[in-house]
Amino acid sequence: MKKLILFLSIFSLSFGLELASIEPVMKENLKTAISIVSDKSLNDMQKSNKLFDMFDSYFDYTLMAKLALSKHYKALNDEERAKFTKTFEARLKKSFTDKLSLYTNEQIVIKDATIPNPSRYFVNAAIISGADTYSLVFKFYKAKDNDFLIYDVDILGVSVIQTYRSQFDDLSGKVDFNEILKRLEVTNLPDDNKKAK
Repeated sequence: MKKLILFLSIFSLSFGLELASIEPVMKENLKTAISIVSDKSLNDMQKSNKLFDMFDSYFDYTLMAKLALSKHYKALNDEERAKFTKTFEARLKKSFTDKLSLYTNEQIVIKDATIPNPSRYFVNAAIISGADTYSLVFKFYKAKDNDFLIYDVDILGVSVIQTYRSQFDDLSGKVDFNEILKRLEVTNLPDDNKKAK
């Protein structure tokens, strides 16, 4: 389902959400997001801009980039880290924007939430497309005080971070930064070839 599935996996300022407000805020924002992508008066760029405005502050792109690059992140200097983070965020958003035109009336329903430990909060959602249902999990971590930010999204049971990390696993200890950026540019997120359980 190359449509709404990338929809929220790709949404830098981060303000976070208080623990008690995560589920109700996500429910309301997902409802609004469906209205935005269904609005035929908006072009894809206008839709994506509205969605980014709504969700951007909940995503910790800096941490996501660091987790995606894993051990190789330490080998980068400050300038390279900043460039990688910016490129990582841009790649996610481009993937999302490219898929917007493929949206065909899917719906998103939040099923429940789980708390693996005091510093983690997972929002479990389902994307409904006709007779098919696909899983979508937003993974929040406690960033500071009681503010939680998204650090990963599972799409169809596959972690976005793990998908990107797999592109860098075979790099040697001496990392070529241009090779890192090249691999980042060709990374694709999970598709709709398997259903949620």
